[in-house]
Amino acid sequence: MPPHVWDALVGPDNFYQSHRWLRGVELASGPSPILTAWDGNRMVGALPTWPGEGDAPGLFSLPEMFPDFRISRPSRYLWLGTRRSVYNELMCVRGAIRTEVLRQLLHGALATAEQEGRAGVVLPYLAADDARELAHLHPRARALLHDADANIDIPVGGVEEQLHRATRRDRARRRAELRAQDRRGITVTWLPLDAGAESEAARLVTQNRQRYGSSAGQEWMDRSFAAQEESGVLDRAVGCFALRYGRPLAVTVCYAHHDRLYARYYGFDYEHATPSGEYFALNYGALIDYAAACGFRRCRLAVSAQQLKVRRGARLSPLAAVVLPAEGEACTQEAADAHNHRTVSRWRELCGSRPWAVGTEWDAWETRPPEPPEPPRPPRPRGRRRRLSRTVG
Repeated sequence: MPPHVWDALVGPDNFYQSHRWLRGVELASGPSPILTAWDGNRMVGALPTWPGEGDAPGLFSLPEMFPDFRISRPSRYLWLGTRRSVYNELMCVRGAIRTEVLRQLLHGALATAEQEGRAGVVLPYLAADDARELAHLHPRARALLHDADANIDIPVGGVEEQLHRATRRDRARRRAELRAQDRRGITVTWLPLDAGAESEAARLVTQNRQRYGSSAGQEWMDRSFAAQEESGVLDRAVGCFALRYGRPLAVTVCYAHHDRLYARYYGFDYEHATPSGEYFALNYGALIDYAAACGFRRCRLAVSAQQLKVRRGARLSPLAAVVLPAEGEACTQEAADAHNHRTVSRWRELCGSRPWAVGTEWDAWETRPPEPPEPPRPPRPRGRRRRLSRTVG
């Protein structure tokens, strides 16, 4: 597939379905079928697939996403979107044929799952509007909220301008964090991922992954970076390294795509040090200033630790999964509406005093489920009514 043909359907917020990223994933993890739709010689839609992560717990576990529903084991589903991507958009042209193209892609994915003996298809971490659009194309498909994507709109003046917009309390706390970095001897440097920086980044990221449950060693990250180098996506990568007295202790690996900067990997040297603010130094102050200096308009910070990111100016966008079993339905539409209503309420409560972090795009998911009917009133006893009198004194 020529890159320019594929990337014609990829927008600025859909980096993880860009040709270079997908090619790097394919080289590192093996190929997976991709469904495509064509109008003559023009590709008008595409839908990557992958087998999922079996029944392992984590970001791609249906029981963890939806504990309230009895959804079949994750290993029995065909997963759609980019492998291990925590943000997906629908790759499809706009215009009169869009609905039909998406319908054919969805039905084609379900047919593929049935041929493989799978229980159905699931497309997770999908932009909310896209999820609603896709779910409407099949009567048994359900769009279910399950996470939130954090992103920061970058002001031209960098951190100082963002702090000026913050509340007085948040501004004081962020300034205290920035001063603490200097006292601890933390300095930040941005480096392209050449041979030396690439190896150091792989070492740090591996330690962070292992701390949070991954069993893969550094060879996994080395293989991933090597594949990205071959696909060309590593040319768009830069490492933000935190140094403590000249020693690299932490890194955030970011990727440029259009006018967006994607923070993908974080790593820390847990073998030789204890964290003391490096995460915030890299993923707040340094990140915003670097993005502003380079002309990026938005930093995409992905999922996890959303509350910490909101405190530092991030806004949350809803992410949903479209679940379509081969037989039956994952839940009724009424149950889906109730689930989505509870999920929105939970995110609004999480953001607390920062309601701006959960914007208007959440409103469409907040439809209240119908109230249960009131129980019937017991019949009044028959007989002569007693006349009540009231004395006024």
